[in-house]
Amino acid sequence: MWNESPWMSLTPAELMTLREGTRLAKGRVVIAGLGLGHQLIEVSRRLQVKEVVLVELSQELVDFYLPKIRPHVKKRLTVIVGDAFAVLPTLAADVALVDIFPNYGGNEAAMLELRRRCPKIKKLWGWGTATMSL
Repeated sequence: MWNESPWMSLTPAELMTLREGTRLAKGRVVIAGLGLGHQLIEVSRRLQVKEVVLVELSQELVDFYLPKIRPHVKKRLTVIVGDAFAVLPTLAADVALVDIFPNYGGNEAAMLELRRRCPKIKKLWGWGTATMSL
């Protein structure tokens, strides 16, 4: 059956909602969810960022889309293909920016559970969550 909701988008409203997470990026940053690459590119431009780790579920998306945006990524980039809920708890980072949710809002419980399972990540930010999980 056809799903009328977009799988990914890059609207002005979405760009605005990503700003908060991007501003938090420093040191070693994990980005969960490639999307259309906007946050990856913007985070990599920040002087405070030393390294970026991308966690993306879809190997197809990585193979197809990442080569198109990779020239715009200005920091060392490591790519891990896998489920963010399984991979993030194994990583250490200063900040993790999690944009893997199908809808904006209502993701607080998932972020709290992820926060509990990721003791080696200092700060987690989730797209569409009301507060940052410290």
